[in-house]
Amino acid sequence: MGYGVPMRRFTLSVLVGWLAACGTCPAGAVPLGTPGLAARYSFDGDGQLPGSVVKAFTIALGQAEEDGSAARQWLHLSAEKANGESFRVWALGSVYPARTETAARETVSRYLLQAGSGQPLEYRNRFTGAAVLPRLGAWEHLFPRQTTDAAKGLFPSQVRYLGHRYRRLVDAAVGDVASPPEARVIELLPDLLLGVPHATKQKDQTRLFDESDYELIPLTQADYELMLESGMTCLFVRPEIADWAKTRDVFYWGPGGGDVSYPECLYRSNYLGPSLFLDEPAVVTRDHRIRPRLRKDPAYRKAITPQLALDELREHFHKKKTEGTPTALLRGLDNRPDVDTGGMHFLQRNIYSWETMVSTAGYQLSEGGAAPPSSMVWEPPGRVGTRRTLPEMNMTYGCQIPVDSPKNFASIIYGFLRGAARATGRDWGMSIYGAVDRTDAFWFQTHAHDLGARLFFFWDSHKLACVPFNECLALARNLRAHAESHPHRDFARLKRAAEVLILLPPGYNLGHVYMGKGSLWGVGELNLERRNREGVKYRVVMGNFFTEIERCLRQGVAFDLLWDLDGFEHTGYREVVRVREDGRVEVRTGEKNVVLEKARTPARPGGTPPRLAVSVSPATAPAPLTMTARATITEGDAAIYYTLGANKKGVYRNVMAAWELYGPEDEDYRFLRWESEEARISRGDDATAVEIEFKVQAPGRYRLRTATVDMAGRTAAVWKEFNVKPGPAR
Repeated sequence: MGYGVPMRRFTLSVLVGWLAACGTCPAGAVPLGTPGLAARYSFDGDGQLPGSVVKAFTIALGQAEEDGSAARQWLHLSAEKANGESFRVWALGSVYPARTETAARETVSRYLLQAGSGQPLEYRNRFTGAAVLPRLGAWEHLFPRQTTDAAKGLFPSQVRYLGHRYRRLVDAAVGDVASPPEARVIELLPDLLLGVPHATKQKDQTRLFDESDYELIPLTQADYELMLESGMTCLFVRPEIADWAKTRDVFYWGPGGGDVSYPECLYRSNYLGPSLFLDEPAVVTRDHRIRPRLRKDPAYRKAITPQLALDELREHFHKKKTEGTPTALLRGLDNRPDVDTGGMHFLQRNIYSWETMVSTAGYQLSEGGAAPPSSMVWEPPGRVGTRRTLPEMNMTYGCQIPVDSPKNFASIIYGFLRGAARATGRDWGMSIYGAVDRTDAFWFQTHAHDLGARLFFFWDSHKLACVPFNECLALARNLRAHAESHPHRDFARLKRAAEVLILLPPGYNLGHVYMGKGSLWGVGELNLERRNREGVKYRVVMGNFFTEIERCLRQGVAFDLLWDLDGFEHTGYREVVRVREDGRVEVRTGEKNVVLEKARTPARPGGTPPRLAVSVSPATAPAPLTMTARATITEGDAAIYYTLGANKKGVYRNVMAAWELYGPEDEDYRFLRWESEEARISRGDDATAVEIEFKVQAPGRYRLRTATVDMAGRTAAVWKEFNVKPGPAR
C-alpha cells in the first residue's frame, strides 16, 4: 500500500503522519501517521452483495506505544457485512501490516479480533508474549492493499480487500482516537503443535496387538478438557465444538468453509483450517500410481528405477498441493451462496506433509518454491524401534551402528527432516504410532523437541497404528512438561546445528515399511540387489550412505541428510559428503574436494562377530513347493538380538535372524520373516538353530540371504543359491 498522503489535504497534521510513514520521523514520533487519521471505504461494484461479504469498512490509526526499542502504533479495521454483522481488528505494529504473515510477525507485536459484540480476543505466544497471527495463507487479503503501484497515500482512493475493490468515500480525515478494548488473552504455542487427527477415542483403550480394530466413539467436551489439561495444543473438532474452542488456549481445526463465519474465520489466529496435513504423498504415489503399474505391466517391473519413482511423486505431489487439500477451505467458502471471495486466491499455507518416507522431505518442502507444505512430520512406518530397526540396518547395509541408543536411530530420521528444514526455511515434526516401540516413544518426542521440532502428533485409529487415548494423554503430559521446562528454543541455531551434510542420490530412500530391510520405496522391484544406471547395486550406494552416517555417529558429530537435488546451496556445513550412484563418495571440506572409491569406514570396536551357517532343503525340486531353511547361529563376544516388533500377544520376541529371498527374476523379492513369524528356535549350549518354511511358486534360480546381528552391531550374512524346476505340465 502506498504510504504518502494526498497532496490536496497536505495539512500540518497529515505532514507529520506522512513523514512518519516514510521512516523520516524523529525519535518518539508515531510510525504510521497522525493518531485518529481514518478513511471510510465502500464496496465498488454493482448488484446485491452476498450476505457475508464486507460492504463497507473504516480503517483508522490509533495511539503510538513504545514497545522495547521500537515505536509502534495501533491500526484499527472496523468492517460491516451485507447481512448487518460486523467485526473489528486491531494490530499494533511499527509499519503497515506486511503482505506476508512471516514478514508481519517481525513488525506486529499485538493482534486482536472482535466478532460482532462478542468478547475481544487477543492472541499471544504463551512462552514469548509475541503476537500470534493467522497462518492460513490469507494474510495479504486481511488488510486493504493498493490496487496499483501508482496509488498514493496511506489510504488510497481505491483498494483491494478480501478479493474485491473498495473505493474511499471521502478524503481521509483526523477524528477521535479509538483505543483497543480490554480483551481476553488467548495463549497459544505456535511452536509446539501437539495433538491427534480425529475427534474420536477408543471405547476400550486396552492395547490391541492382534490386527483387530478398535471401536471408536466421539470425543466429548469433557474429553477435550482432559486433552487440554494433558498439554495438547492443537485439537481436531467437530463444528458443534468450534464455539467452545474459539475462546480456549488452543489451536483447532476441522470445521470447513461451510461451517465457519466468513470472513472472521480468516482472522482467527487459533483456527487452522478444515484440514491440516497432506497424508503420505510418497506412499500414496507408490500405492496408487506405482504399484498398480507393477501389477499389470511386466516391462515396468524390470524398468523401474528410483528416478522413475521420483518422477511419479513429482506429478502426484504437485497436483495434490495445488488442487487438493490446500484448496479445501477456499473451495468450501466458494460453495456458499452468502460468500463471494472475488479475486482472493490462496493455498492453505499451514498444511504439513505427514509422511513416512522422510527422504522426500527436501523435495516436498521445496516444491514450487513456496508453502504448502509448511512442514514435514515423520510418520513411523510399521513396527519401528531402535532395537528392531538399527539391527536390520546393520544386517542390510553392512554398517555397524551401535544398537543400544535411540539417538542413533532418531538421528537418521531427524537428519532428513532437519536437513530439509534448513535447506528450505521450513519446519519439521514427528508423530507416534501404535506400533512404535513404547520404550522409544517418550524419548523420540523430547529429543525431537530439543532438536527444534515444532509439530508433534499421535495417530489415534486403525489397528496397530492406533495409539489409545490414555497413552496419547500420557505422552502429551510428558512432552508438555519437558517443553515448559525448556521454553526458549533458538530455532535458527537449532536448524543449523549439523556440521556435516550427507547427500543421497534423488529417488533413493529408506523403504517405507521395509525400513531397515532395504527395498527402495518399499517395493520388491527396487530391491538392493538390482543395479542402477551406473551398473552399481543399490546396496553399494546405500551401504556408503549408512557407513558415512555411522562415521558421524561414532565421532559424535551432528549431521543432516538430504537428497542431492538441483537448486540447493549447501552452505554453512563444515563438510559435505556426496554419495554417488557410481559407488564413489565425494567429500568437500571448505575449498577442498576429494573423490573416494567408497565410504570412510570409522574405527569400530574389536571383538568376535557371530557365526552363521545356512542350509536349504530340498535343494532341488519342482515348483510349486514348500521349502525349509535352517540357520545355525553361534554368538561371538556379544549377545544376538533382533526382533520384528511386538507379536500378536504384545511380546517382543528375539527371532535371531532375517531372511530374504531374491529371484527368480532380478525384480522378484520377498522378506520371508513376514510369511513365517513363528520360526522354530532351538537353543543349545554352543549354538542356536532357527528354522523357517516358505513357499516357492515359480521355477527358476533363487538366492536366499540370511543375516544375523549382535548387540554391538556386528553382523554375519550368508547367501544360498538353489534352483527350482518346473512342475509337471497340466
